[in-house]
Order: sequence, then C-alpha cells, then structure tokens
Amino acid sequence: MFCLVLLSLLLSFFINGSFIGRYIGHRGSMIVSISLCFVSLVTSCFIWYEVIFGSCEAYINLFGTWISIGTMNINWDVYYDSLSVHMLLTVSVVSFAVHCYSMVYMKADPHLNLFISYLSLFTFFMVVLISANNMLGMFIGFEGIGICSYLLIGYWSHRLAASKSALKAIVVNRISDGLLLWSIIWLWWYTGSLEYDLILLNDSNNISSFISITLLLGCMAKSVQIIFHVWLADSMEGPTPVSALIHAATLVTAGIYVMVRLSIFDNTLVLLVGSLTAIMGGVFGIFQNDLKRVIAFSTCSQLGYMMVSVGLGEFGVEASMSHLMTHASFKAGLFLAAGVVITSSGSYQHMGRYGGLTGSHCTLFGYLTLLLCGLSLMGLPETSGFYSKETIINLSYVSFHPFAEYAHTLLLLAAFVTCTYTIKLFVQSFFYDFSGLDFNISPASKPKSILLSVAFSVLLLDIVAKIWIGTSLLSGILFFVPWLVKTLPVGLIIAGFLTATTAVTSKSFSIIRFNATRWGFDQLYARTIIWAVLDWGRITWTAGDKGLFAVNNQKVRF
Repeated sequence: MFCLVLLSLLLSFFINGSFIGRYIGHRGSMIVSISLCFVSLVTSCFIWYEVIFGSCEAYINLFGTWISIGTMNINWDVYYDSLSVHMLLTVSVVSFAVHCYSMVYMKADPHLNLFISYLSLFTFFMVVLISANNMLGMFIGFEGIGICSYLLIGYWSHRLAASKSALKAIVVNRISDGLLLWSIIWLWWYTGSLEYDLILLNDSNNISSFISITLLLGCMAKSVQIIFHVWLADSMEGPTPVSALIHAATLVTAGIYVMVRLSIFDNTLVLLVGSLTAIMGGVFGIFQNDLKRVIAFSTCSQLGYMMVSVGLGEFGVEASMSHLMTHASFKAGLFLAAGVVITSSGSYQHMGRYGGLTGSHCTLFGYLTLLLCGLSLMGLPETSGFYSKETIINLSYVSFHPFAEYAHTLLLLAAFVTCTYTIKLFVQSFFYDFSGLDFNISPASKPKSILLSVAFSVLLLDIVAKIWIGTSLLSGILFFVPWLVKTLPVGLIIAGFLTATTAVTSKSFSIIRFNATRWGFDQLYARTIIWAVLDWGRITWTAGDKGLFAVNNQKVRF
C-alpha cells in the first residue's frame, strides 16, 4: 500500500505517454488517469491515517544499496513520518482535482494524452521528493519537478512567450539545483551521511554557515523568494491546470519542505528573506492587471510567510507546514476558478476587459469557489487561511528573536496588501463595470462538466477540513498575544477593502509604472548578467568556434 502511490502515478505517466495512450484514445486516457489518481488519493488517505492516528511510521527499502562509498551506503528508501504524510495528502488532493479539471479545460487539445502524462510525471517526482529518506533521493525528485515544469510551462510550444517562459524557469531552477547539489556534497563531507535524521543528530557547529547559506539559496530559487522570483509571473504562460499544480502544492513548496526537514539555517537571514518576499509579492500583486499573475504573486507573498515561520523555531516549523497545506487548497481553487472565468470570457486574462462579470458569465460554482478561496487568502475569520496565517503572525510577535518584531511588522503590511489586491481583483472583475464591453457569452461557451464540480468540491472540502489543523496550532499561542494584536489582521481586511476600491477608481498613482514592472528586476538582470553572458558567448563564438577551431578544421581537411 505504501508504494501504491508511486506506482499508480508512474503507471498513469507510462500509459498516457506511450503507444497505449494512442490506442485507447482521449476518452480512455481520461478514465485511466483519473482512476489512477483517485487510487493515489485514497492510498494517501490510508497512509495518513496509519501514520498519524496509528503512530506507525513506514520505512521500506525498495532496491537495497543504491550507492556505496567506503563505509557510507545510500539506500533507495521510502519513508513516511508525520511530516511527509501531511505533505503527501496535500499533493494527492490537489493533483486529483487538477487532473479532473484538466479533462475539461484541455479537452480540445489534440495532444491531451501527452499533457496528462506530464501532469502525472510531475506529481510522481513530487511524491519521490516527499517520500525520500535522504538528501540524494530528495534531489532526484527536486530535479524531476524542475524538468517537468519546463515541459508543462512550455507545453504550448507554438507560442513564443510560452517557450521563453519555460526557458527562463528552467535556467532559474538549474541555479537552484546546482546550489542544492553543492550543499548536499558538503553536507556529506561534514556529517558523513545524507539521511535527514543523521544530519540533524550532528552538532550544528560541524556544519559551516557557508553550507547553510548555499542550501538556503537553493531553496529560495525553487520557492520564488526575493531575487529569484523573476520566473514566477512568466510561468503563467502555461495552461491554467499547470499554474494550479505548480503554484499550489508542488514546485514552489518544494524548497519550503526541504527547509522544514533541515533546521540548520541562520534564522536572521531566513526571517529577512521571508518578510521581504511577503511584502514584495503583495506589492507586485496590487499593480498587476492579469488575473493569473495577480494570483501568482499572491503565491510569492504567502511563501514569504512560510519562510518567516521556518525561522521562528520548532513551533514555527509546524505553523509553516500548516500554512503550506491550507494555502495549497485555496490557491489551487483560485487558479481553477480563474480558469473558468477566463474560458467563459473569451480567453481574456486582463481584468480591465472584464468589468461587471456575474455568475451568468461563468459557472456559479466557479464564482463561489473563487469567492471562498479569496476570503481564505485574505484571512477572513473562521476560514482555514485565517488560522494558519494568524498563527505565523502571532508567533512572530511572541518570538524572542531580535529581528522577529521587524518581521511581524512586515507581515502585517503584507496582510494588508493581500487584502487590497484580493478585493481589487473582485471589484475590478465583478463589480465595477468600466470596460463597457458586452461579452455576449452563450451557454455553450461556459465550461460545464461533472468533473469541474468534482474538482471544486474536493478542494472546498479540503479547505473546510484544514480548519481543524489551524485551530489546533493557534489555540496554544493565543494566550500569550494581546487582544489588540490578535484582532489587528481583521481590521486590515477593512482597510484593504477601502484601499482596493480607491485603487480601482483612481487614475493618479505615480508609482504604478515602477511597481507594475516588478521593481525592475527583469531589466536589471537583462542589462547586467544576461548581456554579459551573451557578449561573452559572441566573443567566444567569433574567436573560438568561427576563428581558431574553424582554422584548425580547415588544416585537417587539407
């Protein structure tokens, strides 16, 4: 049973990506992939129950000794503890919902079998990352999701923007993987092992700060923290199901999961990076007009919350995982519901082209899902997002770390900004009609399928179920937090509503251009690193490939 999760996803990839997929056709591929993903989901639920309620951690040696170097033997193991099964259940729920949604969203695509196989392989490598017992097995999954993200973001290869976005994502992910591999090698040198437990049993003084910084940089690039966030918005060029899977529970959360596994970081640096990322992603989200990009930058901001929580000690690690799980559900719901709105509105993604949309323009279920997930993102009381995000904010207040109070202030500002751009999204799309366009949407253009209802229902039930996780974490912290501090995030929702309505109707902001260009990070990289690399390539091509080597080849021929 413990290996059935991996086997079912691998079988789905093999069937849909091989000649079998061509033989059974699109309808057969849909049935096979949904059935196998459902098997993976049910198995994940059983594993979660066994480990959490049965207190039965699972350890399975699949292929014996994989690599042997001196006295060190590296095995290919499958290991499930409380941390990995929570992550496994989250990934399985989101992946099943995305697979169901993809059958409707991509039904007209002629290469649907290939797309489904990519999705299944992506989820398979994420499960490999989660279930690995050592850093090398984790690195295999880390590499796999990076390669699959390149294939999925650039799936529509006939679009130049999609191809460029895929290349941009793979370059940043290669930087992440290179830094992570470097840190893995040095961890083995210092500790003599690559297993998580044995690394953590070593005295932290044996691990230099250089290794922890390198590992942090590797996780930052994968989890779109500040400086490495430049590929995030461009990845929206891929299909909407890809955006939901990448930004909810797989690729961008992989770095946070590795950091939760290994608590060997400089907490001051982690707090600084996380808090700056939280406020940066929120500010970028306000000044975006593309529906999917707004949601994408909200992911960046929420990942900053998780990064801050990792730097707050043992309780912070639990709160980070709690927010990761709740965020995965409502963020996947936001992307899938946004896909329904985009499809129903003539494939327009610019919110300035909407104006006055209602449930008649898109499905009512999709509209309500977008509303409920948006409220969870803002942190409305009694939602799952409120409990998980409130826990991190309160922990930063009661922490004794010198930088924690600054992080607390930045997180409060990020919460205010989150409320602002979420309300702005709804006001600009559904309430304030300034476009004057009549979409004349016919009932046939609205995506309707039982699979859409299944996808939204699974995610909404998951959001409701995770309220229990947030309340269990928050209850032990509230006794130490003053009443005014506890209620301040709720007041920020009202302030965000007022600010958002002003931002939609006003035309006099002078800083819109600077923030809409994302503080010029792309231009800065293009004019420094990218131009230098291209110039060096031109010089080496002229002097080497076209000059010296070409002359030598001519001499050989003569």
